[in-house]
Amino acid sequence: MGRALANRRSLRRLMLITVLIALTGCATEFERRFDEAERLRSEAAAADSEWLETGDLLAQAQQAASRDDLDAAMVLVERARFQAEMAIKQAAREADAWAGRVVK
Repeated sequence: MGRALANRRSLRRLMLITVLIALTGCATEFERRFDEAERLRSEAAAADSEWLETGDLLAQAQQAASRDDLDAAMVLVERARFQAEMAIKQAAREADAWAGRVVK
């Protein structure tokens, strides 16, 4: 009986360690994605093309991550990244398209 109890304890410890490693990995992945989204947001802002909601989405993602709600944080940071990418593309498109709208 003592050996079975020791095996259960070892299994519980292993499970706890696995969960902690997984959570740390998610946090690191979140930080990587957050940094990328923030870099893209800054690039869009430098082109005077940042969308209104992008900064708020990043703030909400940070709040969700601080509450350990990494699933919600990842969704929010991905939405912010998408918006920043689209803002950059929009700025590039507008930089080329303005000349066609000038009255001659």
